[in-house]
Amino acid sequence: MINKSDNASISPAIPEPLSVLGIQVVPFESYSQAVQCIDEVITSKRKAFWVAINPRKVYQATRDRQLRSILNRADVGICDGIGVALASKLLNGRFLSRCTGCDLFFHLVSNAARKGWGIFMLGASPESNEKACLKLQEMYPGLRIVGRRDGYFQDSSTVIEEINASGADLLFVAMGSPKQEFWISQYRDSIQASFCMGVGGTFDVISGKAKRAPKVFRKTGTEFLFRLVMEPRRLKRQVTFVPYMLKVFKEMLFGPSEFPNA
Repeated sequence: MINKSDNASISPAIPEPLSVLGIQVVPFESYSQAVQCIDEVITSKRKAFWVAINPRKVYQATRDRQLRSILNRADVGICDGIGVALASKLLNGRFLSRCTGCDLFFHLVSNAARKGWGIFMLGASPESNEKACLKLQEMYPGLRIVGRRDGYFQDSSTVIEEINASGADLLFVAMGSPKQEFWISQYRDSIQASFCMGVGGTFDVISGKAKRAPKVFRKTGTEFLFRLVMEPRRLKRQVTFVPYMLKVFKEMLFGPSEFPNA
């Protein structure tokens, strides 16, 4: 895996990350800037593992030593949630532009179709995975999906062999978070694809199994409100936002807290 100190040699365009409760988040100004950085990684045949950082993931990392280590050892963390953008404003004096994992996925797939890069789709149910692949090839003519595999497997070594045999340039893993980050981190050294990123429920959205929040919610960063209305069972996941913000206010007033060592 690439060390963060190597980022400058891979892509000088990657901005210096900012800390949100000890988790490093890169302040990209636009999706095109992020895509350019990934473009350079693939062109130079390097390796990179990017993670989408949201409040729930940050809060979990303050309580989970292993997750904290994985997030901070990833090459780039992107600002996936409005709560992370607000926390950065309070802690660093800088409001971050959001760069969501779902939207970055679509930008990367579009770029891959133009440049002929191969992608591997790993995760979700067999039905969602198949439908998502078919839909993407309709949306992006010429897209090379060189391999796909649902997330219901027992033998990771066989899956990694499939990924490597496909010659994929980009690997997208839809196993849910943080399971997908743990899996990528564990096997990154064995995976030959230049770029890896977990994309959560993105395959379900593309396949139509899950409904994406309307544009007005996405633009304002309030997708979580839409998801709560559509799926009330998600309330348990969202309640972490309160203790998360309490930790943010505490750090703003009293300085960084001691979290599990990464």
